[in-house]
Amino acid sequence: MAAKPWISGPKELLDHAASHLSEGDGFDYRIALISIDNAVELTIRTFLGLPKRARGCDGPSRKDLQSASNSFSALLDLLEAYASDRLEGVELGDIEWYHRVRNTLYHDGNGVTVESAQVEAYLEVAKLLFRNLFDTAIDTASSPSESTSIGRFMLRWAQVEHNLRILCSEYLRDESRATRTPLASIEALREVGAISNPLAERLHELRVARNEVVHGHKVPEPKEFRSLLASLTNVVAELNNACTAQRKA
Repeated sequence: MAAKPWISGPKELLDHAASHLSEGDGFDYRIALISIDNAVELTIRTFLGLPKRARGCDGPSRKDLQSASNSFSALLDLLEAYASDRLEGVELGDIEWYHRVRNTLYHDGNGVTVESAQVEAYLEVAKLLFRNLFDTAIDTASSPSESTSIGRFMLRWAQVEHNLRILCSEYLRDESRATRTPLASIEALREVGAISNPLAERLHELRVARNEVVHGHKVPEPKEFRSLLASLTNVVAELNNACTAQRKA
C-alpha cells in the first residue's frame, strides 16, 4: 500500500532526529530532541487538519484549530477531545513536559544538556503517536522500535493500555472510560474484581518504571531492563487472557 502523502513531513523530521541521536554527541542530542518535538507538533496538526474521511473520526472546526495554532497546550486539548481513544501508550502530560524541555533548549540552549535516554524515550513516544494517529507503523532508519529496549518496553506498555481499555469497556460501562488514565483504570478494574490485587500491584510498578524511563529519571541497567520486559510481557499475557475470558463469558 502506498504511503499516505500527509505523513511524509512528520516522518522526515523523525528520521532526521534518529540520525542525530545515532551520532552520540551532546549537540546532536539537543538537535534530535528539538526535531522530535517539531515532528510531534506537526503530527498532531496534520491529523487534526485532515478531512473527516481521511482522519476517520470527527475533528475540530477550522476556527478551533486556528485558535490553537499559537498554543501547544490548546493543541493537546483538541487532540484529547477528538482522539482520546487513539492515545494508547501515549500520555499527553509527557509530551507537554518534553515540549517544555524543547523550549528550554531552543531559547536557552547554551549550557543546557539532555541525556540520550531522554531523547530515545521521546522518539519512541513520537513513533507511537504517529502509529496511533495515522494507523501506520514507522521505523526510523537508525532506530527501529523493536531493536531497542526502550522501544520494546514502550510497545508492550501500549499493549497494556489497549487491554485495560478493553476491560474497562466490558466491566465499567460509563462514558469516562475513554479518558480514564492508566492509574485510574487499574484501580477501577481492581475494585470490580476484573484484575487481581497482585496483578494490579505489578501494573503500578511497571507504570512507575515506564514514567521513569520516559522522563529519563532512571535508565535501568541491561539486566534490570530485561527483567522489566519479561514482567511486562507476562502482564500483557495475563491481560490478554482476562480479555479473552470476558469475551467468552
